[in-house]
Amino acid sequence: MIILGLDGATFTLIEPWVASGCLPNFERLLEESAHGELESTIPEITVPAWPAFATGRDPSELDMYGFTHFNRGTRENDLSHDEFVPGKMWDVVDDQGGSSVVFNIPGSYPWQEIDGTIIAAAPEYKDEYAQPPERWGELTDLVDGYKLRNDEPPGSRAYVDLSLELISKRFDAFEHFVRTESPDLAVGLIRATDRVAHHYWGDEDVPPASPDNPVFEIYRRVDERLGAFLDAHADEDIIVMSDHGFEKVRANFAVNVVLEQAGLVSLTDSGDTTKAALGSARDIASDVLGRAGLLTLARKVVPESALTDVPTGDTLGLDNALSMGRIDWTETQAIADVGQKTTMVYILEDDADEIDHIQSRAESALRESAKQAGLDVRFKRLERAGPHTPDLCMIIETPEVHASSRFDAPDTLFEVDTSGHAREGIFLAHGPSFRDGTVDGASLVDIAPTVLHALGYRLPESMSGNVLSIFANDADSAQRDPEYYDFVGSDAVAAGGVSGDDEKEDEVKDRLRELGYLE
Repeated sequence: MIILGLDGATFTLIEPWVASGCLPNFERLLEESAHGELESTIPEITVPAWPAFATGRDPSELDMYGFTHFNRGTRENDLSHDEFVPGKMWDVVDDQGGSSVVFNIPGSYPWQEIDGTIIAAAPEYKDEYAQPPERWGELTDLVDGYKLRNDEPPGSRAYVDLSLELISKRFDAFEHFVRTESPDLAVGLIRATDRVAHHYWGDEDVPPASPDNPVFEIYRRVDERLGAFLDAHADEDIIVMSDHGFEKVRANFAVNVVLEQAGLVSLTDSGDTTKAALGSARDIASDVLGRAGLLTLARKVVPESALTDVPTGDTLGLDNALSMGRIDWTETQAIADVGQKTTMVYILEDDADEIDHIQSRAESALRESAKQAGLDVRFKRLERAGPHTPDLCMIIETPEVHASSRFDAPDTLFEVDTSGHAREGIFLAHGPSFRDGTVDGASLVDIAPTVLHALGYRLPESMSGNVLSIFANDADSAQRDPEYYDFVGSDAVAAGGVSGDDEKEDEVKDRLRELGYLE
């Protein structure tokens, strides 16, 4: 079984470009697979989406809600960049005697040791890492050098060219390990479909299928490599999927403004003005150096530790408000963090009755304000799994509108010109075990249980996802019910990470802001 992930890939682009004859191999997949939209996690962010994909468990069970997530106990933003998540599908395969290749998957580090190979996705501060370690040299020799990330200035032609090069190198490397190791399970990811869409979407709802459009260039390169990949594995089961979709974003809904108007959030008149001034100076310098392609060099010359907790950006989003001490905690009962189309409301009380009361006030205020703004929203209340689990989530169903954590927004709903995640990703299951036709109601957490069942393995009882009805009538998987067993996983054998390292934390946050994940 091979799973090929295309980060942020969306039918919003694929379907019209297939219809115009520009993506022949995606067209082939649509004709020969079980396919449909794949609902992402709440929130629809790379992390927790990929860990949820890998474990078949919701973020509410993982207590993970973004690359950074608000900590109710400390009232700070924690990085989840290197949190160990046990019980991934490849750990389950290893536990039952199988082997796996895991390539470029966010959240795969830190890892448990498995029978097979792991080349993990890039933490922003690492230059190499693999399990076993010697696989890194094998990888770099194979593709004449290998980069974990694209360090060219976003918006430049160099960024696009390197993205195209990295797509080819990732396909080459993934194919190499699949071919040489013949694993029971292979999971690989191409990330450029997400990164380039963040920076180059443009003004239109659907960017043009033009050689001058970087987003189309990326999809066309993926389509070319996809055709060769399908041919090389014609007799194997292949799932092509994404962790979320993508869309043009024309407006933001300022949730903390609504909560402040409802009397649930209170700001101080001023915070740390020195930090604010330093933050503005750093932003100006970062912009100049970034345009000149010198930002990476500057980070090496000037330690980020000198700028620890210094805010960035001209707006007062949650992260900057926390850094500058602008929130009056004595008068604040709830605070909102955001993840693209999802608002996460944290109640700052522990009494069950008080939590319920404040939840109701927050939901009522947000629902009424969204109605006045003409937005379609839905709400979900959660049970606390830990300090990062919000009490209330609001999901914006209206296309081209995202949530914002800004306290200083010009209005509750304000115009923006950007792009970002949509809730519906892609799902295509191709191969002898799968039927053709459409799939309805598939969710990201359904992938792991479906794959394990298809491979004949038992499923961990902890999985909340379901086995999808995508199998051909004569397939063995269609003839038997899923079997479950008690499996959690062991401790990580990899170590390190950003915890307690201010330089690394700031570098990670800079990259997250660059992609629009932090305000």
